[in-house]
Amino acid sequence: MVAMTKTIARAYAKDGILAFAICPGFTMTGMADEYLASRDGDKLLADIPLGRVAMPEEVGEMARWCALDAPASMTGAVLDVNGASYVR
Repeated sequence: MVAMTKTIARAYAKDGILAFAICPGFTMTGMADEYLASRDGDKLLADIPLGRVAMPEEVGEMARWCALDAPASMTGAVLDVNGASYVR
């Protein structure tokens, strides 16, 4: 998906088409809540420097921002929403 996003950005920026890759880590959905509860979640959370997983609203806000407010010069960007558990 990241490579496809970058390809789209390079190919279509001249046409005003912007592309961003939003890469969430663990996101606190019902499924993640159950997973953390069944897999000793404290140990998994210890690997996330922020100390918690992302909330769905945070991922949604990133999508909203990309769609409405992100500068055109950011096209092709990869945006991690993961509490610094993975840093590019």
